[in-house]
Amino acid sequence: MKITFLNGNPSASAFDTYLEELKATLEAAGHTVTNLVLREMTLRYCVGCWGCWVKTPGTCVNRDDSPIMGRAVINADFVLWAAPLRMGFPSELLKMALDKHLPLVHPYLVVDQGELHHLPRYRRSPRLGLLLEIEPGTDASDLQIVSDMHCRTALNFKSRLEFTLTSETPPAALAARITARHPAALPLPARLPPLPGEKVAPPSRLALFNGSPRGRKGNTALMLEELALGFGGPVEIYHLVQMKQTEQFVQAFAQAECAILGFPLYTDSMPAVTKHFIEALEPLVGRQGNPPLAFLVQSGFPEGLHSRYVERYLQKLAARLGSPYLGTLVNGGGEG
Repeated sequence: MKITFLNGNPSASAFDTYLEELKATLEAAGHTVTNLVLREMTLRYCVGCWGCWVKTPGTCVNRDDSPIMGRAVINADFVLWAAPLRMGFPSELLKMALDKHLPLVHPYLVVDQGELHHLPRYRRSPRLGLLLEIEPGTDASDLQIVSDMHCRTALNFKSRLEFTLTSETPPAALAARITARHPAALPLPARLPPLPGEKVAPPSRLALFNGSPRGRKGNTALMLEELALGFGGPVEIYHLVQMKQTEQFVQAFAQAECAILGFPLYTDSMPAVTKHFIEALEPLVGRQGNPPLAFLVQSGFPEGLHSRYVERYLQKLAARLGSPYLGTLVNGGGEG
């Protein structure tokens, strides 16, 4: 078998040692393993420009190492997505890599599982598995939420997720799952209804955080601006793509009376730019006085149900921060 690891560990640690031991176990059994350490590669954020679909089909228009990663993924028999959890979700680094998988699918759509999904660009796709390193406070619901979202991502990439395991699994046992002759895929998660939010006293001002990689030019910004008009009171809008200002954005969140985080759906969750901001909020976990928090998730898919899976994560994110969860506004059909 040809096996590719996407190692999304942002800094060297025992997680790398685990993956090296797994690699050695697989190679000893005669398999070929490519271990891509993403932090050692040059990867730029996906900005949703669609250049990989209309200008340079199948390849990102930005000159980075994503074509190397894409070839290692699409030519593999099995791909292991591997990363530590950060704020309840795999690292920003792995998220950046998954966002850059977009060239591997076709822009046109097909009805699959009763929903719209992308057409395949290639005749075959690799089998997929997810390996996570837990963080303090990780519970079974965190793992299930992450697993469900990556099941959805696998479906969009014309494959199926076979397992979600943690680095507490012995490497030999994980190797056996990867090389199984008759693998079984995880069941696709059931369709999810909206989650109820809490009611709070009406705020006098809002802090809106725009997580779109397109910044002011994206549909998320347009929707947040309309929301601000409807609110009618003082509003500050922060564009998270201005990543040099992340520290100021965290301070703005900490000082907000009420916050709304909006972003486009990228590979069934948040864009890596948004995940960067979420990880930066980690020092505020457990802090008294974090603001009530609502979310806006919009996508090009006509069905809003695609965004209901990340909503489960967002509810847990608010709980991590000790912020009252006000709900998630989901809007499908946003692109075009």
